[in-house]
Formats: sequence, structure tokens, C-alpha cells
Amino acid sequence: MSIPHQGQAVEPAPSSASISAAMTALGVYAQPPTDAELEDQARSVGGEHVLAAVLANALYGASIGAGMLAEGHMLAKGAGAQEMTLARQQVIKASGAEGPGVVGALHWQTGHVSQFLKGMDEEGCGPVIAAAARSASALLALLACSTVTSLEDGGAGQIVEELDRARTALAEAQAELDELPATAAAMFPHGVGG
Repeated sequence: MSIPHQGQAVEPAPSSASISAAMTALGVYAQPPTDAELEDQARSVGGEHVLAAVLANALYGASIGAGMLAEGHMLAKGAGAQEMTLARQQVIKASGAEGPGVVGALHWQTGHVSQFLKGMDEEGCGPVIAAAARSASALLALLACSTVTSLEDGGAGQIVEELDRARTALAEAQAELDELPATAAAMFPHGVGG
């Protein structure tokens, strides 16, 4: 599987009902919504395709929560780096991504991280978050370039623009990082915890 670019044929999407059933299995829903409730939800968000994406992302979030909890228990029981690697490899494996699709899956995940950090930065969450937001934006742009596998790919024409975006974001992140020691010294004149 690969993450499709615009104009590329896409695989059939899972239905809202099947995603709701998976969310029920994870304990997100006490019981799955009825078909009528799903139809109402689809109408309210702009259609079945929008609802399926909203629910799929909610399922992804629920899965992240379950994964974090399971990894926490695993670490508490003494698991090490080898077990952590094995557990985390399942994210990409379960997505069905292989070959070039792995980079596409990483690009998609980075999009979530980048969007969240950008929102936090816009709310003024501080210089560390600002640097993280710029760094995530740069990584997102680099991964966008890395998903292009041929000149016929719809994203091929965007590579130069994405590389410029990455360079700009990295320069902004570097500027944020360069200011952090002085900012930290001003905020904590007697040292952290002192």
C-alpha cells in the first residue's frame, strides 16, 4: 500500500460502520452507532467520505492511546529496546505499508504531528514548541519529497517547492533553538529547579 497522491487511483475506503465497530472493540464506544445515527453524522459533516475519514482518524487516535498504555505496561515489566522496536514496527506493518509506502505512511503520521504542533505554536505555547513545529514542518516537507517515486508521480513537480519549504522551516527552527539558551536563562536565572 502507498499513500495516494492527487490523481492516483485509491483503494476502497472502509465504511463508517466498520470503523465504528473497531472503535467499539477498543472501548471508545459503549456500543456502536446505529446505521441511522451514522447516516445523520455523515450528513452533518458533509458526506460518508468525510465521516469515514473523521472516524478513521478517531480510530487512529484511540489506537495510539491503546499503544501508549500497552507500551507503558511493557516497559514497567522490564521490556527493553528490542521489545520496544518489535512493538513499534507493528504500526507500519498494520497499516499495510511496504516499500515506498512506508515513507508515505511516515509522511501521513508526520502530518498529524506537524498540524498539532503548528496549532500549539499559534496558541503561543512557547519557544520550544515553536522550534518543534518548524522542525516537524521541515520533516513533513522532506518526507513529501521522499514519497515521489517517479517523474510521472503527481508530486514530482512539487519537489523544489518542498525542498525550499524544508530549508526555510529548518532555518526558522535553528533560529528558535539558538535563542532557547538565553530564553531559558532569563526564565530561570538561578537554574532549573534552583
